[in-house]
Amino acid sequence: MEQKEKTEKLRELSPFLLTENKGQNFPIPDLINAKRIILIDGQTNIPSKTLTYGICTFGANNSIHKKHHHKNADEIMYIISGKGIGGVGSGEEFEQRPGDTIYCPAGVDHWFYNPFDEPCSMIWIYTKPTLRDAGYNLESRNYKDINYNDIVEKNKN
Repeated sequence: MEQKEKTEKLRELSPFLLTENKGQNFPIPDLINAKRIILIDGQTNIPSKTLTYGICTFGANNSIHKKHHHKNADEIMYIISGKGIGGVGSGEEFEQRPGDTIYCPAGVDHWFYNPFDEPCSMIWIYTKPTLRDAGYNLESRNYKDINYNDIVEKNKN
C-alpha cells in the first residue's frame, strides 16, 4: 500500500478524527442563511460529556444569527475566514475577522451577521455537551427541540 493510501485509510478508521462531512447539520430557527455543523457533542460519533463543538458558515451579504444567549454555557468562537459583524452583551457591535476569538459568558446576549461579499466561517464551542444543556430552549420560542435521531436519519438520505 502506498503511503498516501495508508494515510487516507488511517484517517478513515480513526475514532478520533471527524471531517466536516461527518458532522451533523443542525438547523436552528434564529440562524438565517448560514449552515451550522455539529462535529462533537454528547450525542455524536465522538461523544463528549463536557462540550459541544462545530463549524458555522455564514453566507455572503445576508446571513444572521439573531441575538440570543445560552443560560448554562459559555461560548467561544474563532473566525477562520471571511468577516462579519457582531456583539456581546450590551457592548457595541464590532467587525470580526480571521484569527479573532470571541468569548461569550453564559447568560450574556450575543449576535452575528455577515453583510460582506464573501462567506464567513467560524468554529465554536459550548461548555456543555448538548444544545439543551447549554440552555438552547427552543421550545420557549414555539419551536420543537432538536431530535438528534431524526437529523441523523434525514442526513443519511
